[in-house]
Amino acid sequence: MALTKKGVKLCKYGLNGSKKKLNVNFWRFIFNGIEKNTGAESTFFIEFQMINPWVSPAEVQLGFKPRVSITADDLQYALAGTKSALELKAESLVVPSYAVIRIGRVDDDPKQLCSYICLKDLKINSKKFEISIGNKSFSMDLLTGFVNLTEKEKQIHPEYLCDCGYATWNLKYEVVKEVLEGYSGKTESWFPCGLKTNLTGIVNFDGKDYLVEPRKSFGYMERFWGKTFPANWFHISSANLTSLISGKFLFDSTFAIQGDFEEKIAFCGTFEGTDIMFNADDPKHDTVFNCVQAPEADEDGNKLLHWSVSINSKIWVIDIDIFCKIKDLYNRNIEMPEGERKTLNVLQGAMGTGEIKLYKRAGLSLEQIEFAKIEHAFCEFGQLEEAEN
Repeated sequence: MALTKKGVKLCKYGLNGSKKKLNVNFWRFIFNGIEKNTGAESTFFIEFQMINPWVSPAEVQLGFKPRVSITADDLQYALAGTKSALELKAESLVVPSYAVIRIGRVDDDPKQLCSYICLKDLKINSKKFEISIGNKSFSMDLLTGFVNLTEKEKQIHPEYLCDCGYATWNLKYEVVKEVLEGYSGKTESWFPCGLKTNLTGIVNFDGKDYLVEPRKSFGYMERFWGKTFPANWFHISSANLTSLISGKFLFDSTFAIQGDFEEKIAFCGTFEGTDIMFNADDPKHDTVFNCVQAPEADEDGNKLLHWSVSINSKIWVIDIDIFCKIKDLYNRNIEMPEGERKTLNVLQGAMGTGEIKLYKRAGLSLEQIEFAKIEHAFCEFGQLEEAEN
């Protein structure tokens, strides 16, 4: 199915008119690929982000790039040893302003690559969701592009906050399950517009070809915009569920959790035709969620990080527990739009395993609707990090 008119409107929200003043405008696709020669499975993400577009539309401006602020007069004060010399700062802080494309491979050898783009070079279609930069594009049904960063460039530009490597991708996608709710607050909004998205095509990552097939892609698409990113970042999504009741793979089941929004989370899921949605700003349900190190290691001695979620409403009770090996997690930093060298420090993994239990209230009792095993869950936990003075 194609995106509805409302879905298209939300996907291109913030690209035109006064909405371009949004501090963060963020699109993300998550999907699986199979390595052509070995059959090994990896999870990928492709992101497009605009940050503070009107601050520096004609030049890429990264907040982490060193900028000398000492003048000739300052040098004279320093040589003279005056008191004012003690108050000098070698660098000035700037507000970041740019567009960036990121692609990441999230498996037992995770890494991400980035390409920063001048905002004036973007070509944006005002009638539909379509963004292009040369031969890189994000549109209604197509993702194409490449990123190439050498080791030398990485050493020269640590402010890029990414790894070195090479990737190209040519993917078609179709939204199978559209969701147009999730969270809409005064300063930020999120919704998994493609809660279930089929992708097909090929990704070449560091010289290896990964085939992306619709039924095995376990694809997902989401949108976020707002004044800034949440200071605490909490995400779980998976379309890889197997019923522990029937033993069957649940082809039409998928869910996503995002937060935290004022210490609340949003839950969007579909389970074999049953839709369950909890907006983060809906007071009619209670949520408890956390991400902590598990008290015990697994049978192989691996330390684990534990994501847990419990949702309780008048109709539904949902319990989720997912574990990731800490050694398989990727630690990445995303620059915050307010600058001041603040980052969102995120632990990220795509090999999460666990369980989800769904209960429906029937009077004073609970009826178990599903009890499923979760595999290859995409999990994130992040917190605001401020630069040292």
